[in-house]
Amino acid sequence: MNLAQSLLAIAALIVASAFFSIAEIALAASRRLKLRQLADEGDARAERVLRIQEQPGYYFTAVQIGLNVIAIVAGIVGDGVLGPVFQRWLERWVSAAAADTLSFVLSVAAVTSVFVVFADLVPKRLGM
Repeated sequence: MNLAQSLLAIAALIVASAFFSIAEIALAASRRLKLRQLADEGDARAERVLRIQEQPGYYFTAVQIGLNVIAIVAGIVGDGVLGPVFQRWLERWVSAAAADTLSFVLSVAAVTSVFVVFADLVPKRLGM
């Protein structure tokens, strides 16, 4: 996978993770009284949300599994694309073995930082 493909994959994973984050917070933040009113007016979507709210365990489990799988894949892709860049840069100052370890740490930290902001914090703010 070249650099452009890897960055595109990371962007797609961020979008997918953002979807799961919004889905999680939207259910948690939805007001039961308003949903009941909409359901009484015939809104099938509100009725479905009310049913999910009655037994939210499966829903939140599915969301968490989705978020974790996406995060793991993003870490793998991120290390594959950023690791070599960081390693070449770090080998100027430290040994190859140390550069390998540090490049892994830096690439995971970089991808994690981007994910925390764009796949978690921003979507949850939008979903509230």
